[in-house]
Amino acid sequence: MKLTPDNFEPITEFELRELWKRYRDADVRRLILEVHRARAVLGEAHSDALTAQYALWQEHDGNVRASLQTLIDRLLAEKIRLGSIGGMPPKA
Repeated sequence: MKLTPDNFEPITEFELRELWKRYRDADVRRLILEVHRARAVLGEAHSDALTAQYALWQEHDGNVRASLQTLIDRLLAEKIRLGSIGGMPPKA
C-alpha cells in the first residue's frame, strides 16, 4: 500500500512512546513531539468548538462568542508557531 497523507494507518500513542524509546535522534524525537502536540491542540480545539455548540443550544450568545474566540486564538497561535502565517518556525 502506498502511503499518502489521506491513506495510512494512524499511529497510536503506544507506538509513539515505543518510537521515543527506540530512537534517540533529535529529529525523530522532534517529529514525535510534533505529532503529540498536534493531537493535543486538536483535542483542545474540539473542546472549544463543543463549548460553543452547547452555548448555541442554550442560547448564551456571550459564551458562544468567547468559545469561538478561544478556538480561533488557539488555531491562529498554532499556525503562527508553525510559520504558516507570518510566524517564525521553531528553532532546533
